[in-house]
Amino acid sequence: MKMFVILVLFSCIVAGSVPAQQMRKAEEPSEIGMTSVGESYFPEPEGVKVVPIENGDFEGEFKNSEALRINGGSVVIAKDSPQGTAHFATQENGTLIFSATLPASSWRPHLFSLWLKSDAPVSGRVSCETDAVFYGRHTPIELPATGGKWQRVGVYFRTAPGTTQVGIQMRGAKAIAVAIDDMRFREATEDEFTKAWQGWRSKYPSRDLSPRPEDGKNLTLFLKKLNQPDPPRARPLKVMGIGSSYTNMLGNGERLVQWVREKYPNAPPIVYKKHVGSAVNFDFTRGWMRQMVLAERPDLVILYSGGTAPDLEKLLRDFRAHSTADVIVASLHVRERAGELSDSTINDPVYDELAEVAKKYGCEWVDSRREWGAYVREHGEGLTWLLRDAVHQSDHGALVINENIVRHIQPNASPGYAADEREHFVKYDGLATELEFVGNRIDVVGQRSPDGGGLGFSIDGVAGADLPVFTTTLIQPAAGNHKPERGSAADRSPHMIRLGSVENVVPQSWQIRMTSDAGDYLLIGSETGKDGRGNNAEDFTSDSGQIIVPTELWRRRLESDGTHSNKTGDVFSWTVNRASADPVDFSGREGVEFQLPLADLLANGEHVLKLDTAHKGIIGFRIFQPMIWTDR
Repeated sequence: MKMFVILVLFSCIVAGSVPAQQMRKAEEPSEIGMTSVGESYFPEPEGVKVVPIENGDFEGEFKNSEALRINGGSVVIAKDSPQGTAHFATQENGTLIFSATLPASSWRPHLFSLWLKSDAPVSGRVSCETDAVFYGRHTPIELPATGGKWQRVGVYFRTAPGTTQVGIQMRGAKAIAVAIDDMRFREATEDEFTKAWQGWRSKYPSRDLSPRPEDGKNLTLFLKKLNQPDPPRARPLKVMGIGSSYTNMLGNGERLVQWVREKYPNAPPIVYKKHVGSAVNFDFTRGWMRQMVLAERPDLVILYSGGTAPDLEKLLRDFRAHSTADVIVASLHVRERAGELSDSTINDPVYDELAEVAKKYGCEWVDSRREWGAYVREHGEGLTWLLRDAVHQSDHGALVINENIVRHIQPNASPGYAADEREHFVKYDGLATELEFVGNRIDVVGQRSPDGGGLGFSIDGVAGADLPVFTTTLIQPAAGNHKPERGSAADRSPHMIRLGSVENVVPQSWQIRMTSDAGDYLLIGSETGKDGRGNNAEDFTSDSGQIIVPTELWRRRLESDGTHSNKTGDVFSWTVNRASADPVDFSGREGVEFQLPLADLLANGEHVLKLDTAHKGIIGFRIFQPMIWTDR
């Protein structure tokens, strides 16, 4: 704030007069929402991290740089500049093209604000730079028209997990007068974000989201973690949204986070990650669930996709055999292809078939389609009221779907299962070096100290470092892969590989390298080297037996005209990691609690854990037992 006063005084000396806006103190915006608008600077909470934007006030010589680029206009020296003596304005018939690259923190609310004078809205997006999220890193933004007067506009958004920097892009319509000044960027508090979100939510009709008899029946474990978390209590809970572009349109977990903050104020933090693809149904989603979601070890998975009941059953049976995470499955909204919003389209029997499968595998079924239809009819609207286009939900439509989902996150008087049936905590007595357990995963919960040191262990007589348990990462296309006319290279790729005999598996990075335009490829391991040649029209097992590539889950390998999607030189990569930790490192800042998997994806059965020695840093162990008993 002192710097701001100095700038104002300097402006007085240079210009001789100061516009009224420059002298105003910070005050709450008059329009509060995810995009907020006011007549002065917004209040800045004490202690928030501020990121300077070099040349963001346009005082002095302005030059485009890697951090800030603006085209379509020029810097204007004018007394009516809301800050200082200069601002940026579009030229006659010019088009504002704005791009800023700024450091940002992972999974935190942020605020980008500026003085704006515009004859029409300015659209754009915020893109998060992160290795933790492959799809769904973009948040659309829109700056409002200000009626030809200067207003302070701020855009709130939450960064994706793993974010290190953000790119903010805006583009005005051609020949629309736009002027901007004094851009600022900082982190926002959770309370600020909640207030902004509530302001945005207030634009839409209120809804009764009180609990119903069946709500939360199959979310017992997640609800326990919200209400009575075992140590470490500060461990964030991970929620993953998996599905098609419809999942992407649901946002970045904003409604879920606000629901938890409101209903469970003492709950651990929520981290929301999503992975989506264009028109991906349950068949290919199954590949992602096995390929990467198991390695992410979420506490809750939300599925919002189309597909058939048999494909959903394949997905859930495989996932339930390996993970204890609760799962929410929601029925899709009504799209224009339905033709009309009628009893027959709302009550499509396909979704009753999906509901049966979801309930069979202990999932929380959200009858979102019927709730969507009831909401539209309640307000006397038509089929397209909640749609952005022919198939995708609008922001309002996404809100309705998200509320259909989160209202299920409520305690149930007659839960479908007991939380301890799937996960339970065993307190450590400080002396034992052996523990018998039943399940497929065991985590250690510990406390660090400067002299904590390391601890080795074995399970069933096999040292932790040698356990034949493995996870796989997402299969990603190389940046230089052939670009299809429509969609992305990732849509035309293998969505899942399977591991062969685990006794032969060597943790390493793998590549499928296309060697022809007719589906031929070479498999290469960073340790194994060349491991066989295959064709994406046939199931393939590598020469070493480590990798199996099923043709069933190689998506869009052929175009509609019968030509092959993948071209010579295309590369698809993933990594196989050992799913065990040995030794466990207890060293660190005194008293910090942590949770670390000792071993995951074991055979789901009886095991014996042996520690090399008793350790004072152990608080206890968390045991995981999936609901389906199977070997692998």
